Amino acid sequence: MIVAAIGVTVTFLNRSAELPLLPQGTPEGTVHRFLLAVERGDNRQAYDYLDSELQETCTYQHFRDSTRLFEAKGDRYAGDLRVTLEGTESVDGAVEVRVRITRFRVSPPSPFSPPFDGGESSHGERFTLEMTDGDWLFVDPPWPMNRCPEAGAEPSPGGRPRRAPR
Repeated sequence: MIVAAIGVTVTFLNRSAELPLLPQGTPEGTVHRFLLAVERGDNRQAYDYLDSELQETCTYQHFRDSTRLFEAKGDRYAGDLRVTLEGTESVDGAVEVRVRITRFRVSPPSPFSPPFDGGESSHGERFTLEMTDGDWLFVDPPWPMNRCPEAGAEPSPGGRPRRAPR
């Protein structure tokens, strides 16, 4: 099915450049399209990438509220964002897409800034998807969501709790 992509790095979301979409009908392409929809503020389209079971536990309103911090607003969130594909692998009947998210802060120099501060921060995320009726859909709350309040499961650092396969 899907083989782990070791050492593959593809940048697929970069606000400073237009990049071609990853292939539709693939887990990576779904993650790419989801993040672009969130970035554009098209929450309805992004929400449609959640499988029906996840939509039952995460309302659209909660989804919309939890993705608002993703949008660049004011000085606090100003900057550039880059999402880099690090790999994809099959896990327990699902597919995990691993990415590195790097946010670049745009702020004037300050005497309180640490020396050699690159003005960026980075962290890893895992998106868990399953094939449902011919589409790759998220089965765990995808970043930038924190969690689904009804599900009660807190996300783990760098990834999401994996629900039992169906």
